[in-house]
Amino acid sequence: MRKPQILVLALFSLIFSACEKDPPLNEPGSNEAINQWTLKQMRQYYYWNDKIRQPNDYQQAPDLFFKGILFQDDRYSGILQTLNSDTYGNTLTNTFGFDMVQLQTTDKTIQLVTQVVPFSEGDLMGLKRGDSITHINNEPIGHSNLKSLLSKSLLLPAMQLTRNDGKIFILPSSYISQPILYTAKLISSSPKVGYMFLSQFDFSGAYSLLEAVQNFKSQQVQELVVDLRYNPGGQVAFAAFCALLLADIKENDIFTKYQGNKNLKNRADSFAAALEGQPDGYSFMATEILKQGLHLKRIYMLTGPNTASASEMLINGLRPYLQVIQIGDKTYGKDMASTTISTPEEIHGTERAWHLIPMIYKIYNKVGQGDYSDGITPSTKIDEFAFLPLAPIGDTRDPLIQEVLQIIDNKNTRTKSAANNTTERTSNIAPQYMGSSYQTIPIEVSAQDKTEK
Repeated sequence: MRKPQILVLALFSLIFSACEKDPPLNEPGSNEAINQWTLKQMRQYYYWNDKIRQPNDYQQAPDLFFKGILFQDDRYSGILQTLNSDTYGNTLTNTFGFDMVQLQTTDKTIQLVTQVVPFSEGDLMGLKRGDSITHINNEPIGHSNLKSLLSKSLLLPAMQLTRNDGKIFILPSSYISQPILYTAKLISSSPKVGYMFLSQFDFSGAYSLLEAVQNFKSQQVQELVVDLRYNPGGQVAFAAFCALLLADIKENDIFTKYQGNKNLKNRADSFAAALEGQPDGYSFMATEILKQGLHLKRIYMLTGPNTASASEMLINGLRPYLQVIQIGDKTYGKDMASTTISTPEEIHGTERAWHLIPMIYKIYNKVGQGDYSDGITPSTKIDEFAFLPLAPIGDTRDPLIQEVLQIIDNKNTRTKSAANNTTERTSNIAPQYMGSSYQTIPIEVSAQDKTEK
């Protein structure tokens, strides 16, 4: 009489045991499916794949899961979802057409506009570099609330700035495309010194840069100043384009070396190879660019805490070939390259795709110089914020430009005219808060030559 009952219990036990051992079925598009796929990719490609933190919840939202497994010292890896604006980053520059910095003097906190995008609403309304801002959206700015005020503003349809003279600027939120080349001009006629300000590295500025170089060439420019103070990087191919156009190099000279984890082979790209990464619609050839270039054996680079990513890569990559005289402040310190890995349809299903942007390579130049995660230190250190008001972009009253001209004239100290052009000297060398929502532009490379598991 007991046998049927025993049989039922045994059968139930087998079923329960089988259910317990079987892995959970993860539907395409589920958090579990996306997160397990994410972990697999990171273990393969991530530079710090041996330092991935142990996941504890596969049901988390994919962006939270991704951030939770990153190596704790990783400042750069990111994740985006198609058409999900919450996972994308906006900045003051690309949303409202300006950027600002906060400084702490001996007795007060001040907010200064550092750049205004040419032909943006702010520019047309008279907002200027060096303007002091006292209120955002009618709220007074203090040391503790600037970041939150700016973060809130990026979610609004417009932003209201109050200048210290009481003038109000209402800036509408919109996508603002920065000119790559703000200005290119002579700043000295004897000797002939050219100056150019590059806002970022993007091929939309290729023809204007080419035209500027041709103009410099026709004027027989002897020295060149490249201002990268607020350049967050951009396309590696455009950095190679700049190098070929400006410097005395050869197309097959090594521009950069990439060092990855044990699953990725180390690689080295020449300037010509890096140029091949130019986007669709452009077909520049390294040999042709060199024919039109300046072939300079010395270039002056102006830098600051917002000089980052591919702009640092340009400085480091040119050092083995010519004299790079860096003036200003230490750079941001992004010596890493990333790749983008997107979820395949069998993983995200009918949901929107996710895009991982993990750091996969450390960057070095031809002779192995790199490891500048703390920033590249200039040969002559000058903090532009130690002298106020800020001079306009490219103005010879700018202390960094003055320093270049003095070096060129073989002088060792700053001239009296530089001191006379300042009306206030701040007591603190470093700004307390750089740029509202400043973001570096990733150095994007392919994860080629990988060793399959």
